[in-house]
Amino acid sequence: MPGERQSGPQVEPFVLGGKEVAFTHLDRVYFPAVGYTKAEVLDYYLQIAPFLLPHVKDRPLTLERYPEGVQNGSFFQKNASSYFPPWLRTYPVERRDGKKIVNFPLVDDEADLLYLVNQGTITFHTQMSRITDSVHPDVMVLDVDPPEIDGPDIARDGQKTQRSAQFRLAAEVAVLLREQLRAAGFDPVVKTSGKRGLHLAFRLDRHMDYTEARAQLGRLFAELAERNPNLLTTLIRKNRREGRVYLDALRMSPGATIVPPYVIRPTAEATVSMPITWEELDSLQDGRAFTIKTALARMERTGDLWAGLTGSERGAG
Repeated sequence: MPGERQSGPQVEPFVLGGKEVAFTHLDRVYFPAVGYTKAEVLDYYLQIAPFLLPHVKDRPLTLERYPEGVQNGSFFQKNASSYFPPWLRTYPVERRDGKKIVNFPLVDDEADLLYLVNQGTITFHTQMSRITDSVHPDVMVLDVDPPEIDGPDIARDGQKTQRSAQFRLAAEVAVLLREQLRAAGFDPVVKTSGKRGLHLAFRLDRHMDYTEARAQLGRLFAELAERNPNLLTTLIRKNRREGRVYLDALRMSPGATIVPPYVIRPTAEATVSMPITWEELDSLQDGRAFTIKTALARMERTGDLWAGLTGSERGAG
């Protein structure tokens, strides 16, 4: 079972909810910089599942797969493979050109989740609407991504200082966005991206379709950028941003994906995208602050700080 280090290309059957998942290559090192194996990744997802599942349920998934580990190549997958088990549900979507049906995988329970993790999925990406109403998003997620920094994920002291400065820039923008959104009647929550930046999110009552939601978001972004022209921009071209943080309303579109809370990111340290309080943001220095080795203990203390987005009220254990 997950967590037990094995040797060789073993197959370890595991039954959850009547579904049998065969785990393979449990000793394969997925995160070489810190030595974490596939078994440890599976363990993490099994333990975080009660918190993660409400955020991915009934949402079409895009899988970010690293079958040989994070340093050995990856690919994104939207269309479920023919060898996926029949019990793993999919959601068919006709491509815009009408030439193909994309069968997006869905995750209903721990077995579905762990099956896809065993296939090498490190990061799950979800859509902002559920299959029960694919036209009207029920959540809006904003990506506050500071300008890129050169250098390895595990950086030297000088690079760490620069990385912290970039994250604090993202935090400054997040606070401005919070004020703007509250003035518009929304109450956003915040999480680390697991990489450089932050994500803000708030619930929608499905009275707007994607076009309407994107238009409203675009107006909010334009107003905020106009008041903070040296800090923010809505310009799409990177060469015109001049080090400013880009506010991207185009992500509020059908088929666009977001990173849900609690998923692992393909960084050297095996970081996790983690909900935080606005008070915590005041002193947090890095979007990579939480890893698969620290996230679970935190969840026991805080519960799901994003539970309000799902209708779930799961608290601390």
